[in-house]
Amino acid sequence: MEIEAMTVLAGALVALPALGAAIGLGLYTAAYAAGVARNPEAKKQLDEKFFIVLAFIEALGIIPIGIGAALLFG
Repeated sequence: MEIEAMTVLAGALVALPALGAAIGLGLYTAAYAAGVARNPEAKKQLDEKFFIVLAFIEALGIIPIGIGAALLFG
């Protein structure tokens, strides 16, 4: 019984990094929008880096959700 409760707790706590990734995505996107608004000529340079970093931030949110699902349902 205690092991099952700890597994559920661990699965729930592993999802916390997803919250941090969501906050990070919002801040990063806001900074990108502000950068493009201030200097529209630099949009091409900003786009190259924006989508790469966006993918890494998104992965940091998706991986813990997968680990949490594996703990809860595996």
